[in-house]
Amino acid sequence: MAQLYYDADADLSLLDGKTVAIIGYGSQGHAHALNLKDSGVDVVVGLYEGSRSAEKARADGLEVLSVADACARADWIMVLLPDEFQRAVYAEEIAPHLSAGKVLSFAHGFNIRFGLIQPPPMWMW
Repeated sequence: MAQLYYDADADLSLLDGKTVAIIGYGSQGHAHALNLKDSGVDVVVGLYEGSRSAEKARADGLEVLSVADACARADWIMVLLPDEFQRAVYAEEIAPHLSAGKVLSFAHGFNIRFGLIQPPPMWMW
């Protein structure tokens, strides 16, 4: 039988004083960002210069930064970009900002599964 989790099961105090960077603000990114924001989590959105999503994110009350700046500030980096863009964005703007204590997550694992993105082992951070 599946284990069901509810709001009361989450301990959001674990994110007190932490910043989550949502990389991308499309169909998944906006849902993640707004859910976290509504839950009281400090969220920034990382987008490329000229992104059409930037104004939407700002209108939703979120701070928009470049991907690199969002990753530099974040304690938890959540990658919600289309698969075909993840590899280049990871190499150029995310990987340089990985360090000890940061969390890196992907909404879907195509690039991880097929080795197109190879994050460093956790013990190296």
